[in-house]
Amino acid sequence: MASNFQSSGQVMGVRKTTDFLEKGTWALAGALLFLSVIGSGFIPRESRTQDQSRVQEQIETAVDPTQVPSFPTAPPASNENTQTPANDDGGEN
Repeated sequence: MASNFQSSGQVMGVRKTTDFLEKGTWALAGALLFLSVIGSGFIPRESRTQDQSRVQEQIETAVDPTQVPSFPTAPPASNENTQTPANDDGGEN
């Protein structure tokens, strides 16, 4: 008697469960493939050249981090024309 009541509690059997999972997997895989193909059609192609040129510009203007800066080794030349008088009180002496 107990075996009759157990079988009525199952909604789906083992065979139906595996069939459902297999069909669901194939349906999801097909939907993913379909959406991928359709989605690739909406990628804007014009902006790629602008982005590429922007990236290329950044590459060309990039500073090399391994480059050693060159410091001046000689003292700056003194120019006598640029000296200002130390005591300038308006011209009255």
